[in-house]
Amino acid sequence: MAMERHEIEAFLTLADELHFGRAAERLRVSPSRITQIIQRLERQIGATLFERTSRKVTLTPIGQLLREDLLPGHQRIQQAIERATAEGRGVTGVLNIGFNGAAAGQLILEATKHFRAAHPGSEVNIREVQISDGLIGWRSDAFDMVLIGRPIDEPDLVTGPTLISEARMLAVSSRHPLARRASISLEDLTAVTLLRMPTTLPDSVVQDRVPSHTPSGAPIAHGRRAQTFQEILTLIGAGEGAFIVGAQVTRFYLRPDVTYLPFDDAPPVEWGFVWRVSRETARVRAFNDAAMETSKNRQH
Repeated sequence: MAMERHEIEAFLTLADELHFGRAAERLRVSPSRITQIIQRLERQIGATLFERTSRKVTLTPIGQLLREDLLPGHQRIQQAIERATAEGRGVTGVLNIGFNGAAAGQLILEATKHFRAAHPGSEVNIREVQISDGLIGWRSDAFDMVLIGRPIDEPDLVTGPTLISEARMLAVSSRHPLARRASISLEDLTAVTLLRMPTTLPDSVVQDRVPSHTPSGAPIAHGRRAQTFQEILTLIGAGEGAFIVGAQVTRFYLRPDVTYLPFDDAPPVEWGFVWRVSRETARVRAFNDAAMETSKNRQH
């Protein structure tokens, strides 16, 4: 015989109150409902669990035995539910955040100040992820959320709102003929060889940064594969290829052997948080809100 949770709660509450009316009030049901549940349990067990008189309700020896056996397990279940609820709905605690790129790291540091001020007792651990970590890294249990470039279209990942939107640029060797231009068009990508990204990244990101054709359909050459952004810049400086980047590079990644050219006809590069559907909590949502507020304040 298996007891349902509501049957266990009705039995233990009545065993505690020894009064049908008070037990019903605690469980927010009618006294007749408590009576029905207990009667059904007694039929299933084959023995009386409560002695009922007009003056009082008491446990029978079998009822007392059942209470002693059920109570510890029920208390552990309640404690487990309370802990899980506190973790899922609570904001204070530890939040592990990953980021890719200097601009993303800077935004997270600013957002952390607002988050901690609003939620004293919270702790934020920040760690950089490499582009080679890809989907495996973003889905890792080491992170609750990761701030990365997009577009991301994965069914098990929640995609938060865009937090960083920056002009799209092309990184080329300073010796490349295009480096003398003030700006370029997407059609000019036929004049370069784009470095390829790690195979761990989703196709949506790869197609955004390493397109195979220009808007008019002209083919774009692809070259060596790089695993980190520093490796990409090193290869570009050596004349091994080019790569599409965001404008943050002009603040954080200046190099004498690399020139950054703005596109005059390309959409921006966008960044935002992703997190696993199974890891979404009030804490994750609260930090994402803090990052959104930080992003808005930067724009004013």
